[in-house]
Amino acid sequence: MEWISFALFSAALFGVVTALEKRLIDQHLPNLGVYYASITYSLLIPAVIVFFATGGIPDGATNLNMGWAALSGGTWGVGLAMVFWGYKLEEASRASAIVHTFPVFVAILAVFTLGESLIPGQWAAIFAIVAGAFVISIRNHGESGTSSFSRALPILIVASLLTALSHIFAKAALDDGLTVWMTYSIRAAAMAMAFGILAKPKGFLEMLSLLRSGRTLALMLIADFLMAPVASISLTRATEMGAISLVAALAATRPFFVFLVSSFFSFRKIQLLNEPLERDTLVLKIIALAMIVGGIAILSSL
Repeated sequence: MEWISFALFSAALFGVVTALEKRLIDQHLPNLGVYYASITYSLLIPAVIVFFATGGIPDGATNLNMGWAALSGGTWGVGLAMVFWGYKLEEASRASAIVHTFPVFVAILAVFTLGESLIPGQWAAIFAIVAGAFVISIRNHGESGTSSFSRALPILIVASLLTALSHIFAKAALDDGLTVWMTYSIRAAAMAMAFGILAKPKGFLEMLSLLRSGRTLALMLIADFLMAPVASISLTRATEMGAISLVAALAATRPFFVFLVSSFFSFRKIQLLNEPLERDTLVLKIIALAMIVGGIAILSSL
């Protein structure tokens, strides 16, 4: 069950990254173009370092498994871009809830493409974790928050499906003999290409001028150049070791860790973020926590 530790560690670390990136976007970066530029560098530079540090192309690499890894990065990058598009059309927390249904797609696709089979208890665990991630991403806005997802729904469903395909492609590459390090490097480089296109030249120029701020540079280095690559490599390692249906379910616990970290950062003595901590919100999160922990406990016991 070592894969569970890698998957949860990845989700927790990505939770910290998400909270720090929220601080970056809200207070340090003027627009998403600059953010895309910073993500491009933070994906590409670690990918190149890992590629050369681990000896370049390994003996087991083929055009097929490297192609699977590239598809994994491409679909993940486009999926994330569609998530940001969805954020423009729908309240972010509700959009996140839809996107984090991707483990259901992974489980269904894995049955038909990878030959994975799950027992009823594992299916129950997947749905419990996904439901918990959904609940923890929802905020109550009263009558004004009762509108449907309308225009954003198809975009977010496609984003969820692309995220699922990314996990399937990564598993296919690893099962075909590509190493964890090479899979990570290729996938990160492919994602960097997607974000580089979104950033446009202006985004890169603006980002370089912002690096004169020591605080902005420190946040970027810690969140995007250090934590995010470690989290991604950990997720890739979990993907290699475990059934991708179950790994994806644990990866979907990220909103829970985002909530924990964001709440901690919102305490008055720290005040890196300003997330609301109302009683109704906390009750909802506790329910979601019980669902997520219950699902993880089921997976650990089977």
